[in-house]
Amino acid sequence: MALSRFGSNPRMKVMWHLSWPAIIEQVLATMVSYVDTAMVGVLGAAATASVSVNASSIWLINGILAGIGVGYSVQVSNAIGAEDDARARRIIRQGILATVVCGMAALLLFQLLAPFIPVWLGAEPSVRPTATAYLRWYTLCMPFAAASAIFSAILRCMGNTKTPLIFNFSANLINLILNFFLIYETRTVTVGGFSLTVPGAGLGVAGAAIASAVAWAFAGSMLLYVGIRQGPRFQVRFREGFRPDSSIIQMALHLGLPSALERATINLGQIVMTALVASIGTVALAANQIATTAEGLCYLPAYGISYASVALVGQSVGARSAENARAYGSLSAKVALVLCTGLAVLLFLFAPALASLFNSDPQVVEQSALMLRIVCFAEPFFALSIVLSSNLRGAHDVRYPMVVGLICMWGVRIVLAPILVIYGKLGLAGVWIAMSVDLILRGILCTHRWHSGKWVHIAGLDAQPAVHTTPS
Repeated sequence: MALSRFGSNPRMKVMWHLSWPAIIEQVLATMVSYVDTAMVGVLGAAATASVSVNASSIWLINGILAGIGVGYSVQVSNAIGAEDDARARRIIRQGILATVVCGMAALLLFQLLAPFIPVWLGAEPSVRPTATAYLRWYTLCMPFAAASAIFSAILRCMGNTKTPLIFNFSANLINLILNFFLIYETRTVTVGGFSLTVPGAGLGVAGAAIASAVAWAFAGSMLLYVGIRQGPRFQVRFREGFRPDSSIIQMALHLGLPSALERATINLGQIVMTALVASIGTVALAANQIATTAEGLCYLPAYGISYASVALVGQSVGARSAENARAYGSLSAKVALVLCTGLAVLLFLFAPALASLFNSDPQVVEQSALMLRIVCFAEPFFALSIVLSSNLRGAHDVRYPMVVGLICMWGVRIVLAPILVIYGKLGLAGVWIAMSVDLILRGILCTHRWHSGKWVHIAGLDAQPAVHTTPS
């Protein structure tokens, strides 16, 4: 299908209706994240490093929670596609149990390990106290982060992409406002000739963590509330009980465990990379954090599109329609490729200006800009891997993305990066070159898998007749 025909394609209209709120959510969250990073960056490279050294461990737990969300949300989309409302409600109730258990486990784990994680990741002694304080305060929100991850995924797979947009973006705004008052000391601000005293707690990095915890507590609680009150068809009825359902839990493990393991292997690899970057120095660690934040500009549309495509593919599988599943999956990949390629070109052109927004240290800005220009060439492939791996999960082909993540992270990036850094003397650039090779290979492998059609057999779509329904 030619790209010029997208506008007249009815499937494109359905996909775009679900995609645009998720894409806007990613854009707005990233913009606020940029400001958040810049607000901490004003305190200097050590403050940025305190946040950066913890980023990979936070990504790790968030990735695991997202994998759990896959286990329940794909089941919800299948049930909706099959028009089995009672089963959809049972799955949502089981999602509530998973939220409580996983959120509390994550909270206890991080509170116990907070003093050790910065040390294990190679943070310099001067950075460790503030890094530990940041991690302890931030992870107080883990039960709510679990609610946000699991119920954002469930709502999107129900066709409701606007509610996650509203509350996740609201959380970012709350975080931004609280940063303003918690990070800095009380100071006088002059605007238009008028002086105004702005109160401040002066908590520095800890203030940024407290702001994040409060913001995500709000988002998680609201998403949970909306998730259990989704109209008469899917509203949770407490009289129906919350006893663990072994069939739903087993399917959640089947669908979600490979995704969680994929995220875990990738994020554990990122932790190893963070330790490698930390060994290069504080400037490199700060530059790595800034470049990682700015890089999100390229692939955020792909994540927004993937949230819609997994819902459409999952509902098509539930309705036993291989034709719809294939069409929605391929269409989503094409759109993501076009959008992310255009953004990669812009990121290459404006990398120095973008990096300078986050830090005033010339060395940090120079290194950040170079990293962004290195990774730009891999971003279109990364976009394909993001969307197509989600599509494969929606079609129950959950093991292949896990294997790809494992091979590319641990067989390529982890092996290549130390060689380029230590023996190639490339410093931080060696880390980002290795990452780019990893992302390119991921995109190629996921594209091949989707077009091979093996997921059709895994989803059982070659054995049963289709039910002619239109995805929500």
